[in-house]
Amino acid sequence: MRSVGLLQCEIEKAGIPTVSVSTIPEMTERVCVPRAAFVQYPFGRVLGMVGDRVGQRRVCDHLVDLLETAACPNTYKHLPYAWPEPPEETKWRSDVPPPIGLLLRQGKISEEEFLDTFRDQAREGKN
Repeated sequence: MRSVGLLQCEIEKAGIPTVSVSTIPEMTERVCVPRAAFVQYPFGRVLGMVGDRVGQRRVCDHLVDLLETAACPNTYKHLPYAWPEPPEETKWRSDVPPPIGLLLRQGKISEEEFLDTFRDQAREGKN
């Protein structure tokens, strides 16, 4: 996630506005991407259901709209979509946890260390 934020910042320095789509608002805001839209969709399906061209297009249209209407960087918007399957039937996460998830579960890194790792120090003036 942090690499996406760093890449977006570099692209923005070149004068090209960017926007990302995320399912984890807390993490995305922490790395300070220039613009982001949030959807309450499962991991790996941030644009919607497989084969749902109309729904995927709606999400993409919202992303373009955010690019056009954002008054400044660090603009975030929650999109008004809900996953169509009942929450109890939805597979929200992959069967294989990300490496950082394993480290957290195993107690090899604390949540505080994890959050500190992804803090955008450059924007906080610490670099």
